[in-house]
Amino acid sequence: MKHYAHIIILACLLPCTCTAYELIGTATLSETLVAQHYTINPRLDAVIVVDRTTSSFEYQTFYCAGSADEAEGKQGRLHFLEHIMMGRGSYEPGELNQIIADNGGQRHAATYYHFTRFTLRFPKDKFDLAVEIDRNIYYDTVIDEEVVEKEKKIVLTERSQRMTQSTRRSSNYFYGLIYGKKNFNGLGAETFIQQLEPVGLKDYYENFLREQKRLIVIIGDVDIDHVLTKLDEAYGNDITPVKLYARPSPNRDVLGKRLKNSSKTLSLTIFRKGWYTPNLGNRDYAGLLIVERLLEKPSNSLRASLVDSRLAKSFNVSVGSFKGFGLMTCYAELPHNTSRNTIQDMIHVALVNLKTISDAEFNAARNRQLTNLYAAFYNRSSMANSFGGAFAHADDPLLYPKLIQDLKSIRAEDIPRLIDEYLTDDNSITHSLTEIEKKEPAPRRSLQFGHYTVIVLTVIGAITLLGGIVALYGWGTKEWRKKARTTFSSSQKVILNEATFNPDI
Repeated sequence: MKHYAHIIILACLLPCTCTAYELIGTATLSETLVAQHYTINPRLDAVIVVDRTTSSFEYQTFYCAGSADEAEGKQGRLHFLEHIMMGRGSYEPGELNQIIADNGGQRHAATYYHFTRFTLRFPKDKFDLAVEIDRNIYYDTVIDEEVVEKEKKIVLTERSQRMTQSTRRSSNYFYGLIYGKKNFNGLGAETFIQQLEPVGLKDYYENFLREQKRLIVIIGDVDIDHVLTKLDEAYGNDITPVKLYARPSPNRDVLGKRLKNSSKTLSLTIFRKGWYTPNLGNRDYAGLLIVERLLEKPSNSLRASLVDSRLAKSFNVSVGSFKGFGLMTCYAELPHNTSRNTIQDMIHVALVNLKTISDAEFNAARNRQLTNLYAAFYNRSSMANSFGGAFAHADDPLLYPKLIQDLKSIRAEDIPRLIDEYLTDDNSITHSLTEIEKKEPAPRRSLQFGHYTVIVLTVIGAITLLGGIVALYGWGTKEWRKKARTTFSSSQKVILNEATFNPDI
């Protein structure tokens, strides 16, 4: 028996004999779509969904680190690396882009608050190429002086364009409050970007980004066995343990506060109010999604009241999941003459009214939310992003399918509890960005009888003075003419006398 055990151990040590991947769980998305969650190595999971409705596939890779996970004052490195990795890898300049185009593919990359995402799309017969590109980006990205200086120009241009947007400035300040950072900016400060060097970026790439947990999501016309075999060949031998990092927690010190910033260039006031909530791993997250739908339905809602009355140019409510917490946010663009207190009061009244919501209105809002989730699962990119977000925020990519079941279990009687527990002023942050207040001119005082007397005397004095000046000018002119005539006669006599002795004149 011992001999058999030794043979099994030896066999597993040989390359390509034992697979590293393991099925963790499945989730049924529809009658034809099933998500299968595998672990490939200690730092890499994969979700595979076979969808044969089109002859292509989506390949998205998520690194569980984003701009909110970077130290204050050093934000922007992940965004910078995202540009280099998806733009170059270890290929020659322009080569990766040409390879993708020649094979009918597309690429995209983005940095979020808690994850960085790389997307590849190819026809179904190009799966091996997608794995090759992904592996190259992960292990072999070249970071040298040439590529860093080139990307600095690109990133700084992108930054300058985005920083002119008032919504971007407002968002940075608001999420700076959420994460307790004074200068929150996922693109990084200009001075910090300018001083980035290859050595420091390479160290950050190898010893921070690549040490994060990753998820690869593959959706499309693929063969599961072939997908798992290629992922195992590319990453299965990597048994490096996960390195845990301290994650930012929401800043509780600003709860209950109302803050305001000003700008010279705003045409509208930007208003945000956010409440801390559980993230999507909690059943209450589903209930808050229904509250969101109730607050911004097309008629007889908070959104309709604000926009139809023109108190707000736009208004929306969103519920989002973050790492370890959730956030429900009201966002509005207001004319400058709309009081922020008015918006606050209307939000409060709307929440109170929702406590007595009818079953019919509740069911309609829930059905709208379910329809929205089902629609997302018929869009491959949205579906993949849902898996990636759930993995980064709650370490379980299949939480979004579970969310559908949570929505079905919520009842109208849960709404009052959710509002009282989470949507209170002492659990919220309120921020507005508005134009700089202009100082009003001092009010003009009404004129009294004494003022009129002074004005009349001043006018009479001015007229008298003007008359004296005119008379003096007339007398002076008369005297000047008289003197001029006398001078002219004398001059003629002199000229005649001089002409006698000087015939040339």
